[in-house]
Amino acid sequence: MEKKVIPHCSVCLEEMKMGQRVVFDRTLKGIMHADCSYSPLLEVEDQGFYEEIIRRNQRWLDHFNHTIMH
Repeated sequence: MEKKVIPHCSVCLEEMKMGQRVVFDRTLKGIMHADCSYSPLLEVEDQGFYEEIIRRNQRWLDHFNHTIMH
């Protein structure tokens, strides 16, 4: 049985959803809600809406493609 990957914020552990503002951390290579981010601005590689970050950072986030497809 294949496990479904549910992308979530590494800080609050809530599921990421389309339309939410998020940041992509350059050090951890992870995404988190913009309101949850504790990273200094120098560590933020990208920021924007969840679906924008996924599209722009495919090399790190290929396993989250299903969130854009559906």
